[in-house]
Amino acid sequence: MNNTSFWKTKAGALTIGFILAMVSFVVILIGIKMNSEMLENIGLVIVIIAVLISPIKVFILDKKSK
Repeated sequence: MNNTSFWKTKAGALTIGFILAMVSFVVILIGIKMNSEMLENIGLVIVIIAVLISPIKVFILDKKSK
């Protein structure tokens, strides 16, 4: 039986994306509260990374490994 780590599966990538999305929400809220445009931009970058994790894993990293 092939034992693959949960974090290396597609579901693991989606879980990481969800966690990053929740963290970015908190960062954006803190940025709004502190009137810090830099924190808001960091939160936006984290959201973009969270959204792109699964497609990058499936269409780029998994295809390179085959």
